[in-house]
Amino acid sequence: LRDGQSFVWLRATLNRHPLRSPDGTKLLVYLRDSSGTAIVSGNPRSNTRIDTVLVSASNDSIPDIDEYVDDHTVLGLHLATATVTTLDPTVRPARPVELFRGSRFATVAPGGKLIVYQDPDGRVKVTSYPPGGDVIQVATGVEPLWLSSSEFVYRSGVTWYSIRVDPVTGEPRGAPVVFARDPRFNDTSGWSNRLSHDGGIIYVRGPDESTARYLRVMPNWVSRMKAAVDSAGS
Repeated sequence: LRDGQSFVWLRATLNRHPLRSPDGTKLLVYLRDSSGTAIVSGNPRSNTRIDTVLVSASNDSIPDIDEYVDDHTVLGLHLATATVTTLDPTVRPARPVELFRGSRFATVAPGGKLIVYQDPDGRVKVTSYPPGGDVIQVATGVEPLWLSSSEFVYRSGVTWYSIRVDPVTGEPRGAPVVFARDPRFNDTSGWSNRLSHDGGIIYVRGPDESTARYLRVMPNWVSRMKAAVDSAGS
């Protein structure tokens, strides 16, 4: 928090992908432990009971959650089948609905006209949202994120690129340009970069690369080693 304080809100064997609701009052969280998997919702600042949105004893039946599009739409992903899903977090129990297959890291543009995603071969594609129109391959890379309704960033290795597209059709408007580069970028499981509140990106950076501070020279090292071997043999 801004004042430097923190507190524990949820505990589980695995919890990940916390998403804040559009109005900022709730968090949606994916949980997993020995009893199964669940998606829960609640307000960390409130004493009200945490609400179970979806629960299952099977770890494969509940998708990861990727993006809170609006009050009634959350994008998810079944990683094993590369299937993007949606669910309405206000319905009990919520039921994931298949959106399309052969993709991951999907995000909806502000305004809800387009969706961008990465296919299994690392190609970044844009299509209408909900899907149904032409699919346009705009780049080769991973983890695309919208900066606005007409611009998104994607990553290739340790370099991020931004590209502008038509906010209605998704057609590219010019070539990609370098957005940022960091050789210390650390690729993590799932999403490795997310948007920050100020129009930048958040990611994990690895440690500084260390270099030797000195070089030690040992004169006649080879002959000395041969002499040591001969001495040991005798």
